Parts: sequence; C-alpha cells; structure tokens
Amino acid sequence: MKAAFDQRQNNIDFVRIFLALLVILSHSYSLALDNERTEPFNLLSKGQGTGGRIAVDLFFILSGFLIAASYERSSSALSYLRKRVARIYPAFILLTLITVGVVLPLAHGRVAGATFSDRALNVIGNTLLLRNIGTEGAFPHNPAISDVNGSLWSIAFEFWCYIGVMLLGLTGLLRSKKFLLTAFIGSVLVSILFAHFKWNVSGAILGRIFGYPPFWARLLPMYLAGVVFYRFRQDIPLSPKLAVTALIAMVVAFRVPLGYAALFPIAGTYLVMCFSFAPWIRLHGAARYGDFSYGTYLYGFPIQQLILQAFVLTLGRPASPLLLFVCAAPVTVAVAAMSWYTVEKRFLQAVHKKKKTNPIAVELSERREPVQNSV
Repeated sequence: MKAAFDQRQNNIDFVRIFLALLVILSHSYSLALDNERTEPFNLLSKGQGTGGRIAVDLFFILSGFLIAASYERSSSALSYLRKRVARIYPAFILLTLITVGVVLPLAHGRVAGATFSDRALNVIGNTLLLRNIGTEGAFPHNPAISDVNGSLWSIAFEFWCYIGVMLLGLTGLLRSKKFLLTAFIGSVLVSILFAHFKWNVSGAILGRIFGYPPFWARLLPMYLAGVVFYRFRQDIPLSPKLAVTALIAMVVAFRVPLGYAALFPIAGTYLVMCFSFAPWIRLHGAARYGDFSYGTYLYGFPIQQLILQAFVLTLGRPASPLLLFVCAAPVTVAVAAMSWYTVEKRFLQAVHKKKKTNPIAVELSERREPVQNSV
C-alpha cells in the first residue's frame, strides 16, 4: 500500500497555479504603489514576508520534494539533468525572445550595451545563466521604473538546487536521512542568524556565480525541507491534528520576530504537503489542459508592467492593486498556455519520447518552481 504522500492523485497542480497567481497578486501592490506596506501578507506577518515571498518559499518546498523524487526515478544522472534542462530552459529562452522583441519596444526600453556585441553578450550570457537581461529606459512612466521582470531572480537558484540534488544523488547522500536532516537543521540555523543580524554579504565572486548569500540563507532551508520530507515521507503521518498544530505554529511564525525563519520551513512544509495529498481535498484536475504554473510565474511581472503603463498613459494614473491583479491574471494565464503548447509541452514530450508511460503525465509529477520573483 502506498504511503499518503506517494499518491499520484494529488492537488500539487492546483497548489502551484494558485501560488503563481499569488505572486501576481503580491506584485500588484509593489508595482502599482511602488511599495509593499499595505500588501495583505506583509501586514499579517509584521513585515516578515509578502504573499510573493510565501509563494516562492512554498514553490521551493514543493520543488525539493518533487525533484528528489525525479532523481530517484531517473535511470541516470544524465537522464535526470536532461529532464531538468527541458523543463527550465525552453520556456526561459522563449521569454527572453519575447522580452527583447515585444516587451522592451512596448516599454520604450532597450537592451543594455554600447555595441551590438555587448548587447548580444548581455542577452545570450544572462539567458544561459537564467538571469534577467540588462535593460535601459523601460517603463519610464510606471511607479517601478526600469523593472522589466523582477520575478526571474529565483530561477537560477532553482536550477542550482537541481544540481545540488544531482550531486547528493551521485555521492549517495540523497539516501542518507541522517545527513539530510542534519543539513536541513543547519540551514535553518543559518537562516535565523542571517535574519537576526541582517547580514548583507555579497559573497564576492562566489556570490556572482552561485547567487546572493542572503537569498540562499532563505531558500535553501525551504528546498531541503522538501527533500527531507520526501525522504521521510513513509514515516510522516497525514494527520489533521498535526495540521492544526502546524497552522498554529504558522500563526506564531507570522507574529513573533524571527518566527518565520525558524518555523516556516517545518510548519509550512507540513501544511502544504497535507493540502497537496489530503484525500478529502479533491482538486486533481487543475492541469488537465496543461501545466501553466511556470509560464504564469515567468510572464506575470512584465504583463503587469505593461498594463500599468497603459493605465498611466491613458488615464494619467496607475491602476489600483486589485484592479491590476484582475486585469493581469487572465492575460498572464493565456500567455502561459501559449508557452505551454508551443514550447514547454513539445520539449517535455521529446525528452520522454522513449518512455512507455504518458510523457506529460510523468513530467507533471516531476516538474520544478519556477519558482521565483521580486519579493
């Protein structure tokens, strides 16, 4: 008999699209108002986290769980890596092309660089590194001037986590419960120290290569929480009583200083996993027409900026946060569907073409998060 957290019929697809839309809602405040002071989750948590931050952290938790499972099911490290590249890069490359060819001209911006070769290196280099391309002059009339796509910062962190899981698998440490639990506890302690002392270290050359250390202090405990949960899934009960306890811990986390850093990786993980696998919550068909969560995450920010620009240029003022969300969400999902059917689905089918099982069904249970945003 399968464990509760091994069921193929689950609500993960619903959770992921919900989180992607939550990112758009959260960004509606920071983009329309140029601050997050009145963002609902920011008020609720006393400034410890916005809805966008919570969504990204939950994305990383789910990704840790799913990617650990993906590695375990892969026939080799190369097969695992091929699937991860196919999931991340095609949609990201398409986004870059649309940004350069459509978004920047509409935003009155341009690719940064003094010469054509500089601009080409900017676009190609940053795309390969899964980072924002350098731009100039975009959205001059918007509250958030020049910010083209603040959601992309987390994508590179996600891919480095893929590499980390592969290295753990190759060394055999991915099967070591003791090592994973120790690493997770250590990462939570480091995260608390970063939050308490407000360390703002750049990491020098290592930071430029692997990413900003304070972001790692925040995201690594989340990812490891998902990996640890996957490894211990046979030992963890799906219990309403534990879920209520975790919910109480989450309330404490939002109200107590440093509570978020200390409690969210544990309580947040249990809650999102319970919701995702609870047999009495049946939201299994969220991706019946395709997995639009990654595309929704990638395109939400620039679409919001374009809509804001239209409001400013036609009415002389930006839209309210809620109006911006109502306008941007359906457009973003539609563009995400385009990304899925034109690029993402095709590459996933190609990488799984030798499997006897349905290629899309397989990937739906293994896919990544993108995700990540300006939070």
